[in-house]
Amino acid sequence: MLERISNGKLAGLFMPEPRVLWSLCEAVILMALAVAMGLWLREEDPLTLIGTFRWVLLVPMLLALRYGSLLGVFGMLCLVASWFVLTALGFYPGMEFPESTMLGGFVITLICGEFADMWRVKLMRADSAASYALERLQNLTQRYVLLRLSHDRLEENLLIKPYTVRDALVRLRDLTLDESDKVRLPAADDLIHMLAEYCQLQRAALYRVVDGEIDDEPAAKLGENRPLERDNDLLQHALDNQLLAHIQQHDHDSHYHGQYLVAAPIINSGGALIGVMVIERLPFLSINYENLQLLSVLLNFYADVVHAGDEVDDMLDRWPTMPFRIASELAALVRLREGGRVDTSLTLFVADDSEQAGLILDALARGLRSLDLAWWVNDNALMIMMPMTGESSLEGFVLRTEKWLADEYAFMSLRQAGVQFYYRHLDQRGGMEQVTELLEAASV
Repeated sequence: MLERISNGKLAGLFMPEPRVLWSLCEAVILMALAVAMGLWLREEDPLTLIGTFRWVLLVPMLLALRYGSLLGVFGMLCLVASWFVLTALGFYPGMEFPESTMLGGFVITLICGEFADMWRVKLMRADSAASYALERLQNLTQRYVLLRLSHDRLEENLLIKPYTVRDALVRLRDLTLDESDKVRLPAADDLIHMLAEYCQLQRAALYRVVDGEIDDEPAAKLGENRPLERDNDLLQHALDNQLLAHIQQHDHDSHYHGQYLVAAPIINSGGALIGVMVIERLPFLSINYENLQLLSVLLNFYADVVHAGDEVDDMLDRWPTMPFRIASELAALVRLREGGRVDTSLTLFVADDSEQAGLILDALARGLRSLDLAWWVNDNALMIMMPMTGESSLEGFVLRTEKWLADEYAFMSLRQAGVQFYYRHLDQRGGMEQVTELLEAASV
């Protein structure tokens, strides 16, 4: 259900985006059908204006509920035009223009249109919030699987390997951050050699994917590899489904004769395909669920690191102590905010030199919500990024914090406790500019 909402299917099902020409034609056709049905069922009163419920008003009401106020008003104008056409043809002789019926129809149509417009905006906000939550969930799932696999591999190789998967990923992140931003797959050689160590690869190649097309030349290769086999069934299956594919899958057990044993797309949490890995040779016992899952998670983690963008690199260059996750999440949240759909708040707590204020900052850093991220700007300043937090949610957070201070430390406010509080709600400007303004306001 979360994936359907995040893809925008829920809003599109009930309230599709109006296409102007088709919507106008639909309004005219529906009104013409309604008049034709009235002529067939009640020839003396095709618009159901005499002694019965005004059934014809259902047409503009449905148009307003489906497309909004403007199309509903256009439907009512079509109904008014239908009245004048019918009276010109000899219907309703001696009857005056039904002002109250038409006026009431306009009012009801506007109410229905306002209802539709309001819920369309709410569904769009729900789509954006669910999309962000789904991306965070996928990212968290990958990190959890990586942690579990790293723990298992550490137990097996502790005596023979002096480093862990976490150490390798940290080293890989440092290498990718130092590479040029013009490189599509930075540190590709380091990545493929690290995968050879942890996944027992013997012959493999990494290819860049630009605008959905795979480069002919590999970005990195391990061993002697044959040229890229573009029509390989395993490779096409992996790209079509955006999932790792291997020869032991049921679809390839009997009739597959290609040169690749494994094909793995490199996809970040946002769904962007930046590369693909093909493996021609690895030990038979290494084609197992745990090893292939580790391979897939490492590739996706690599994609999340290298696909951060220029804005993230600029923020990390300016503030070296800023966590990478805060920089990348901040850039993503600013992009979401450009559509006015997801609210995010940045809060900054600056403590004085008292020991009590420092303890309060430590407690705030430990009590983060599941989506919140914290950054120690310096020893006396703590910044907390709070996704999906608007004005009312931030006000509730402040009230809960002050209640906690009163219960634990007998302080009535943050200022009394020696902690200055600053905040801002993200807008459409760049993340670096907004963080700079917040830090300058606090003189940090």
